[in-house]
Amino acid sequence: MKMFLKILPVILCFLLLAAHFGRAQIFILQYISILIPFLLFWKTKIAAFIIQACLLLAGIEWIRTAVYYARIRIEDGEPWLRLAIILGSVAALNFATILVFRTKSMKARYK
Repeated sequence: MKMFLKILPVILCFLLLAAHFGRAQIFILQYISILIPFLLFWKTKIAAFIIQACLLLAGIEWIRTAVYYARIRIEDGEPWLRLAIILGSVAALNFATILVFRTKSMKARYK
């Protein structure tokens, strides 16, 4: 149960990313985002590295998306601050989730 609570943010980040790609109709990336959490069952360093790299790329994608939509809203004269805060928070969550793999139990699990 304790381990599940540690990997839950990882799973949620990838499900949120899959929803993002699904909304954008980029289905291959949506499927990849759904499959990446299954690497958590593979208890090797490379699996942990791949997941961390994907979380980093996901955070960068959320920042790119925030900038893209903020520019559109600014050009249209619509409010953009709430959008930037929400998507910035999602990006920060992805970056913070990388730190899950720095805990003692996760280091032991992924040697």
